[in-house]
Formats: sequence, structure tokens, C-alpha cells
Amino acid sequence: MIGMGKIIRKHVKTGLLIAAVLFVLLANTGIACAEPVPARPFENIYVFDYAGLIDDADEQQMRKIAELLEEKSKAQLIVVTINDLAQMEIEDYALELFRNWGIGDKEKNNGLLILVNKESLLENRRGRIRIEVGYGLEGAINDGKAGAILDTYALPAFELGEYSRGIRDTFMVAAAEVAKEYGLDLEDENFAHLKDYPVEDEEVSLLALLPIIIVVVIFLITIRKTGGPRGYHRGPFTGTFFGSGHSRGGGFGGGSTGGGGASR
Repeated sequence: MIGMGKIIRKHVKTGLLIAAVLFVLLANTGIACAEPVPARPFENIYVFDYAGLIDDADEQQMRKIAELLEEKSKAQLIVVTINDLAQMEIEDYALELFRNWGIGDKEKNNGLLILVNKESLLENRRGRIRIEVGYGLEGAINDGKAGAILDTYALPAFELGEYSRGIRDTFMVAAAEVAKEYGLDLEDENFAHLKDYPVEDEEVSLLALLPIIIVVVIFLITIRKTGGPRGYHRGPFTGTFFGSGHSRGGGFGGGSTGGGGASR
């Protein structure tokens, strides 16, 4: 029995050694576990370049504009670059990050996140970038406008390998739209250069909206006939969606989003 115990201990030690070697090899070859959604930072510095894609000058320029916008409107524009999506869709990743960080003012829900994924960016495939918009800014930047911003400013720069410029330009045009939403003077020297970033909404055809219109009409007819769906009550989609439990702290306001925005 003593000899058997020694054999077992020997195999356990060998197994642990092999596991440790494999872990080191996988980590060094980039096959280790995918990067998780970053924890909420203690301080909001507006630009979180975890993937090292942004030039210092562009980073400082975006931070300056973001700080001024928050000071004058409480809107928070946040840029985050990551190495990978942790095997998630970019929409889900952006939603979780937005919710966990609590981007935007808790009452106004006026946060905006620009998320850039280095892995998809280098491979030139979908999942490169997303604009995630808080409830309070959906009037200023609807899904069509978010898509137009990415198509006009982000993708052309990305195709040339100018990742920092694409991120900066995307931020600047989003900042311009937010500034206009709050009636800020673009002639002010602090915001004047934002006028160089115009954008138009993507056109949405009536045909594309037809299925939605039909569903709404059927729903309204049902409500009229029955007095409302059985068991209808105020649920999670009638109030603030996600993040309602966030408290102000760490430089973020506890804002929320319902998944509005666009991805490319």
C-alpha cells in the first residue's frame, strides 16, 4: 500500500507539471482563455485603450472633448479597445460592458460607448467596432445614424490600417451629434472643430418597416378587443432596462442602454 501511495503521488506531481507547462505554452501562443469584460475602472478617463490601438495625440484630444461634454451636459462618451470578445458577439459584449460600468447619467441615461475589437479589426471581419447608445441619446444618434457614422468614418480608415484615426473620427462625429442634442455652441473654440464631422442617417425603406407596422397594428387590435394582454403588468421593458441598480461612483453615472446602436 505504501508503494502504491508513492506511485499515485508521483503521477499527481507529473500531471501538475504537465498542466503548468501547457498553461505557459498556451498563454505565450495566444490560445489561453479569452479576455473577459473589463471591470469598471475606479476613475473615468473616457478613453480605455486596452488593445493599444490609439495614438497619444488622438487619445488626449478625445479625452478633452469627452470631459467638456460631460461637464456641460452630463453625457458620457467612452471609448474602449479590447484584444478579443471573449467568444461573445460584439453586441452582447458592448451591452454587458455598458451595463457593468454604468455609462452615462443615471437619470438621463445619456451614455455612449465606442467599442473596438482588435482581433476582428486585424482580420478585417465583422465585430470590429460598435457604437452602443444609451436611452437618453437614441434621439440624437439612432441606429441608422450610428451605422452611417461607422460607414463614413470608421471603416474607410480601418481599410487603410489607420485604426487610431478611424476611432478618433468616429468619436468626434458622435461628440458633434451629442453637442447638438444639448444645444451646445459649436462656434465655441472648444467645440468648433466638431463641425468638420457631418453625418446623415442611413435611409430606411418603408418596405423594411412593413413587418414592424403589421405587428404593431395586430397588437393594437388585440388590446382594443381584450382590454390588454392577460396578466399584463409593468415589466423590465417599461422602465429602465439594465443598470437601474447602479449607483453613482467610480466616475461613472450609472446609466443604462437597451441595445441601440450599430456594429460593423
